[in-house]
Amino acid sequence: MPLELIDRVLDVNVRAPFVLSCEVAKRLIAAERQGRIVNIASIAAFNYSGNGAALYSVSKAAVVRMTEALAVEWARFGINVNAIAPGAFKSEMMDGMLERMGDISQHMPRKRIGDPAQLDSTLLYLVSPASDAVTGTCIKVDDGQGSR
Repeated sequence: MPLELIDRVLDVNVRAPFVLSCEVAKRLIAAERQGRIVNIASIAAFNYSGNGAALYSVSKAAVVRMTEALAVEWARFGINVNAIAPGAFKSEMMDGMLERMGDISQHMPRKRIGDPAQLDSTLLYLVSPASDAVTGTCIKVDDGQGSR
């Protein structure tokens, strides 16, 4: 794997959400406002079975840990930091994976790929008053696609 690709994956999947989270927190703290930050991890942060995506898995595990650490860092300012870890959902990235690997949904208990709209309720929960005491958590939304 070329170093340029490693840098690109880590820049997009780790550095960018870290920088964005810090910028949002900085502005909230300066304005003396509470807030919510929701990062996007992946179920691959918790389960990996090969197939050449080790770097992706590692980068998404970093997002989970970043979420946990920043939640502790900013709790005193009333900033909740959480993450969502989607399983296989329709996306451009998933389209490329399906082209390379075929219809992976046939190996899943419900034999389907998720629709991104199915993530909305989890996101809305994490930014609503109902989740006021939830911080440093990563919610897996994977339709039971993998092992536990």
